[in-house]
Amino acid sequence: MSPKSFIYVAILSAIPLAAAEDIVVPMNLVHENGIGNVVAQTDAPRVERPVWPPPGSTWTVQNKSTGSIGSVGSVTATWQAVGEQDWDGRRVIGLTPGGGFYLYFDANRRIVAQVRDGKPVQTYDPYEALYDWPLFVGKSWVSEFRIRDYIREQTVALKYDFRVEAVEEVTTPAGVFKTFRIRRDGPDDRYIVWFNPELAVEVKRVWERFSSHRLGPGTNEMELLSHDVKK
Repeated sequence: MSPKSFIYVAILSAIPLAAAEDIVVPMNLVHENGIGNVVAQTDAPRVERPVWPPPGSTWTVQNKSTGSIGSVGSVTATWQAVGEQDWDGRRVIGLTPGGGFYLYFDANRRIVAQVRDGKPVQTYDPYEALYDWPLFVGKSWVSEFRIRDYIREQTVALKYDFRVEAVEEVTTPAGVFKTFRIRRDGPDDRYIVWFNPELAVEVKRVWERFSSHRLGPGTNEMELLSHDVKK
């Protein structure tokens, strides 16, 4: 798998979990009121601030990729939360699948760099805002940033629209999870992730690059196989 195939496999790391009162996740958002009408519940799911699995937590995912995202078929990777790190003069939060490769984020789960053996593979200026807090259905935000691709020696300005579309129950080989479905749309690609706030894990992802993408078309599907999230 190329370094590009690792991005967004999981966006997790290692500051303390949010307190229980910060996570309100009743997943039955609508119900029938007994006379055939569907009404919304008032206690809608909401996560007030960033949540992360603690240091030492591990999770294993399966990726199936095609085209520009990867052509090796199905690949399994085990990621580990490594906690706070020093990188490029700043404090970051890291995760790694081993092999000297790391993803670095700020405390708000905004990605700032991909690094291999201490050298940048790709950086995000100032960051890509993969999440925006609090998190609730209907929340939307825009992330504008510049990617520097050190392998291809390219710098590209990007703008993505994010939206929390729904809450859904998702079944994976690791089990059944209650999740927020978050969608990212850009001019040349889109992806959807299913994020479980109790584990602070993205348990599923569908990603598509269009033919207009600078790296060409491609697809990626990820799902969680197992996890050992520390308490």
